[in-house]
Amino acid sequence: MTWSLTADPAAFRSAAGAFLTSRPDLHTMLLTGLDSLAYPQRSGGAAPAGVLGWWRATDRAPTTAAFVWTPPGLMAVSPLPGPAATDLARLLSTWERTPAGLLTDVTSAKSFAGDWESLTGAVPETGVHLRLYRLAGPAPLEAPAPGAPRRATAHDRALLHDWCTRFVSEAGSLGADLDRFIDERIDRDGWRLWIADAEPVAMAAMTPVVDGMARLTPVYVPPEHRRRGYGAAVTASVSQAARDAGARHVLLFTDLSNPTSNSLYQRIGYRPVSDFRMLTP
Repeated sequence: MTWSLTADPAAFRSAAGAFLTSRPDLHTMLLTGLDSLAYPQRSGGAAPAGVLGWWRATDRAPTTAAFVWTPPGLMAVSPLPGPAATDLARLLSTWERTPAGLLTDVTSAKSFAGDWESLTGAVPETGVHLRLYRLAGPAPLEAPAPGAPRRATAHDRALLHDWCTRFVSEAGSLGADLDRFIDERIDRDGWRLWIADAEPVAMAAMTPVVDGMARLTPVYVPPEHRRRGYGAAVTASVSQAARDAGARHVLLFTDLSNPTSNSLYQRIGYRPVSDFRMLTP
């Protein structure tokens, strides 16, 4: 059987929900993407159009692969059994409009890339190499730097937009519309600023808790405030906020080319889960 598609988050939940919640850590991008698609409907706004897919080996088999895509942005893809990777490459090769990028685990990315080249003759561009981390149990978080955390509100929007724009220029896309990304997290109490000497010196955000999982994204410290412990402090603060909100799985991604951030998060108590790759078909 090939992929089944829908634009209805409820229908997708019915078909793929049990699969997604079986590993909320590995499926973090799909779960938060699905939650974001449904959120505007709850808040009274217009829902963006999403393309949601699930794969089953046979009609009666359980779902064993899925993706969530909000065009034209990033497609979040679960780990793919071999046939599912082949079928996904075949499906996307027939679309007039393909995602800006696919994010999946490294094994699935390699399988998809080989199938895509076989079908189209084109080699997908390989992007950033990410590592997914999970906060380990009740381990203590790192002691904060001088200062204190503060919830960011709509009054901080200009600052958040400026720093998110800088983050994107340094680290790459957040995988979503920037304005909507900022506003949704303001509305859902997801932003934290670290304040030192009455001045914001770092920011971090968390996704809402979905199926016991929350993910930190992004964490940013302006260059003039780096190497003073503010990044660790704001990360620890948001991590604790996610725990307090009920998250059993507190997650974040790091770029493996940045040894500083990888070391920082491990000092706080994060441990590796899996490696991911970005592909552009």
